Amino acid sequence: MFTQKAMVIGEAVLAFPILAALTLSAVQGVDSRVSETARTLGASSFRTAVTMLLEVRFAVMGAMMNGFGRVISEIGCAMMVGGNIAGVTRNITTTIALETSKGEFVQGIALGIVLVVIALAINFGMAFLQGRGGLR
Repeated sequence: MFTQKAMVIGEAVLAFPILAALTLSAVQGVDSRVSETARTLGASSFRTAVTMLLEVRFAVMGAMMNGFGRVISEIGCAMMVGGNIAGVTRNITTTIALETSKGEFVQGIALGIVLVVIALAINFGMAFLQGRGGLR
């Protein structure tokens, strides 16, 4: 508790169900002929799974962005397991909460704008990768 490692574990636990559910949904939506063709061509179970994930890579990227959005906007888990300790576990979302609770709304809004710019930059980067055909 009250460490950066605990915060990372807490956020991972928070994002995992979203990532798993959306990825599973995407994989289940793939045409069954893809896995049949891979197995017919001699692919192992692992290689067949990799082939299926490559087929749904854009949906997986969308799932990752959904999980990222959940984590980057989360404050409850960060406060609960991190404790908002200055210089140790304080992050941008907990700082926004701290500043606004002190009445420093200008500082809170400025940090909120920074957070939105970071999130938009990462989303635009992922959209750019999707437009180029994704990661290969």
